[in-house]
Amino acid sequence: MSRIDLDSIFKYSRSTNVRQDADPSELLDSGIGFAQVMPSSKDMVRLIAERLSAADATDPACSVHGRAAKILDDALDTAFENGWQPAELVHVTRQCAGGDGTVVMVEAIGAHAARSSAERLAPDSWRDQLSELHIDYAGGATAERLQRWRSYNRRSSAQSWYTLLLVLGCSTWLLPLEKLLPPPAQWTAQSAATGPGRATDSKMLGRIRGLLAKAESTQFPAEAEALSAKAQDLMTRYAIDSALLDTGNPRSPIDDVVTRRIMVSNPYSKAKLLLLHSVCRANGARTLWKKKYLLATVIGMPVDLDLCELLYTSLLVQSARALDEVGESPTARTRSFRNAFLIAYAHRVGERLQDARKRATAAATQQHGSALVPILAKRSDAVDRVYAARYPSTRTITFGSDNAQGWLAGRAAAERADLTGGRERLDKSDLAS
Repeated sequence: MSRIDLDSIFKYSRSTNVRQDADPSELLDSGIGFAQVMPSSKDMVRLIAERLSAADATDPACSVHGRAAKILDDALDTAFENGWQPAELVHVTRQCAGGDGTVVMVEAIGAHAARSSAERLAPDSWRDQLSELHIDYAGGATAERLQRWRSYNRRSSAQSWYTLLLVLGCSTWLLPLEKLLPPPAQWTAQSAATGPGRATDSKMLGRIRGLLAKAESTQFPAEAEALSAKAQDLMTRYAIDSALLDTGNPRSPIDDVVTRRIMVSNPYSKAKLLLLHSVCRANGARTLWKKKYLLATVIGMPVDLDLCELLYTSLLVQSARALDEVGESPTARTRSFRNAFLIAYAHRVGERLQDARKRATAAATQQHGSALVPILAKRSDAVDRVYAARYPSTRTITFGSDNAQGWLAGRAAAERADLTGGRERLDKSDLAS
């Protein structure tokens, strides 16, 4: 089951009441349909949830529970075959159904992982997402998992039905996404194989990630500066070494361009997107925004995207901390101030990153010779050409704010940002050591 027939919704939408003699299965269909057009139909979804709860009291073993589980299973099968990935489903469910809804989705993903042998057959990235979601492979079928969830979630029967209807409405109304990984129907033992270079890359990224985490958590500026400088040193060497190694590859740079999706959270998702765009632009990558699902598509070379994700995550932490340090004055607590702060922060960070990129290129050229410049130019051209070919009809998003105080405070905070590791130090002597 994918999308509910809207005719079944409109039968009830002419009045504020759901038909008194509707059976539970009919109520379920109507509830999912109304959930698909939230938030305008929020009251109707709650009303139907109450009716389903009343049916539970009459017949606790009502078959509608099994039917709800089957609809959720079918929705996940369809979504995964249409390009969605586990973490993305949890991300969009959180927007639609809140924290309780994400628990339901994680349980359904666990059931899917078990029946699709994901632990053995799924690609590395897919299994990494399942691990981060703490998926329980042995939890049983979706119907069993939902029954356990209803018994331990400490919510009323009506509230549980309301959450489940929101999850079902969201999952049955998802448009296809670009397929970035083989979908479950295409999994084989080979699809889970890890290439020989991936372990080394992961190890290096793990070292960089660890340094950045320490830099973000320390309360001592000097220590943070030293840790972040070391992290940027590793990042720079990693990216340049990768570019130089690729010169011996007979493949065209276009063949190496990859696409990923990054989840952008509320609130202030547009400002966070601008921060991501600033990071990607300074590191040779391009961005595309899917506003409906708060998903950003990033296009670039694998090593550059790895570093973009690390840099973006670190700057998100720094921007949130800087915003907290502004204070709790009535002005600083307003939404317009905070939005302006984050937009200005992203703008100024982007300017600093562009300047740092020029210095980094100059320093690297001195170390590796002038041949490095055309190598980097070819990689950048390949990314631009792939982006233009895959997304020929995009439009530019504009960013702005009318809160001058927030804007000035955000730019000031961006001046103090570490840019995840003293990128300004790329032309210093420590890089040549």
